[in-house]
Amino acid sequence: MAPISDCEASINELIEQIQPDRWPVPQGHRPLRATGSALAVAVTLLEVCFPNTGARIMTFIGGACTHGPGAVVGEEHKNPIRSWHTIKEDSASYMKKVSEIVRSVFSVSVRTVVKLEANHARLSTFGIF
Repeated sequence: MAPISDCEASINELIEQIQPDRWPVPQGHRPLRATGSALAVAVTLLEVCFPNTGARIMTFIGGACTHGPGAVVGEEHKNPIRSWHTIKEDSASYMKKVSEIVRSVFSVSVRTVVKLEANHARLSTFGIF
């Protein structure tokens, strides 16, 4: 462990080096997003590195999770994301699996005093393209 003042330059340098994804998304497909895996790793790191210490994980998500644990929709656009009706009728194909993953991650976050914030927005939601 090091003081934040010693780490700040390294963190800023890493953030400045972030580049857009070099692999284009094929037409008719959604980008691969492994949000469930990312949250599980973040919670586990906090649980191991800072046990019994309050923490916050802030996520800024630009679309549905499409890959790995926590996927709520398939990669292809021809497979629509679930709707309220499919959830109500218990026919949402990803719903049960996602619910288990979310409960698992949230139970660990509660046990380790971690606050999870998921901020999800898409420009198309607001009518901006």
